[in-house]
Amino acid sequence: MKITQTAEKIKLNLAMDISVDVHKDVLNFFFETKGREYADECQNRTSVIEKKLKAYHEIAVEHGIKTLRIICEPTGEYQNKLFRTARRMGFLTCFVNAESVAKFRVVETNDNGKTDTKDPRVIRTLGQLNKTIKHRILDEDYLALRKLNKVLDEVDEVKKGIRCRISKLLVELFCDYSFKKDFLYTPGGMALVEKFGCNPYRIVKAGYKRFSSMKKAAPGIRDKTLQRLWDDAQSSVLNEQPEEYIEIIEAQLNQLMEDYRRHTNRRETVIGKMIEVLNRLRERDQNIPQATEGVINDKHIARLLAETGPLSDFANWRMVMRYAGLNIRMRQSGKYSGQNKITKKGRPLLRKVVQQIVLPLVRQNWLYGTYYHRKKEIEKMPGNKAMTCVARHFLKKFYGWYKSGAAFSQQRFFACETQYRKAA
Repeated sequence: MKITQTAEKIKLNLAMDISVDVHKDVLNFFFETKGREYADECQNRTSVIEKKLKAYHEIAVEHGIKTLRIICEPTGEYQNKLFRTARRMGFLTCFVNAESVAKFRVVETNDNGKTDTKDPRVIRTLGQLNKTIKHRILDEDYLALRKLNKVLDEVDEVKKGIRCRISKLLVELFCDYSFKKDFLYTPGGMALVEKFGCNPYRIVKAGYKRFSSMKKAAPGIRDKTLQRLWDDAQSSVLNEQPEEYIEIIEAQLNQLMEDYRRHTNRRETVIGKMIEVLNRLRERDQNIPQATEGVINDKHIARLLAETGPLSDFANWRMVMRYAGLNIRMRQSGKYSGQNKITKKGRPLLRKVVQQIVLPLVRQNWLYGTYYHRKKEIEKMPGNKAMTCVARHFLKKFYGWYKSGAAFSQQRFFACETQYRKAA
């Protein structure tokens, strides 16, 4: 028999729970006190919310309750007005899990229907059972860092879309172009677009001598590369596409390349701002790790902290895993044992950032080269599952690195505390 000592939670009757079903334009309220139930509805507008919360607070005070606790599901941005107003008025705020609300609704109402009047009651019950999620209030720097990280991710997605469109246009314009996609974004590729619009008909018409003068715009380009481009152009013009059709494609390609350069500059500006914020955070928190070559740079540290917020908020690494959605969901009952998978219930952008950090580290002779290839080749683990193991390991170690406040140590990075003490 296994006996576990549990800490008894003491609930003080100091806050009255106000459960809210949040919509874009409307808020549905429900609360209960001293045997009376109150249901209300109002516009999702700051001035209206403030009046309602004042009225509810007066009711709470009449019944000997000091403050309010506002509980709702996370709805993207629509709950922000409610929470900001509540915090400004000195009230408490917290979330309930949207999946918990959906599943508990069946228990609460004994049917699977959904209405705007049912949900606040379900939220209230979850609040009474202490099935709530902390509403983290980030300070100014962390809030700015998180927004900049979101902007950076959006810019990267736009750039990815532009590159896809350029690749499709290139098939029509320069059909026998034999270089990889990345060549077009090197100095040589940029010079090709600037001088000749990447148009094989213009290249052949100019002649090889004039074409090879492109070397002045891209000094590092090789003669071998120029010859290969010339051969590709000569092969492509044999398709004899209509001149006006080619001009339209060339103009569109030039516009897309201009958009790509603009977003590249924007990306560098955003990264610069993120590093500025990171440096300000380091002045306040000396435990934030320093950039380490071959492990992580300042850009990725800024992106990671943007999504986690202050790491001091987490009591242990398991809480960080849950916040990222990298904690393990187990399936086991009796003799049945299913696959263990990550829950993916946390912040998706945090998981994406961690994957981007560890992707270059799994190459041979890099930080995770041996770890990753052992899992793939010896343990016969699929690549995506092995990458998830690497991401979990890195996030756990990054948290420990922060907590220790020490410089990076590769020996300690792959050893547990007991092993490290024995080695010492």
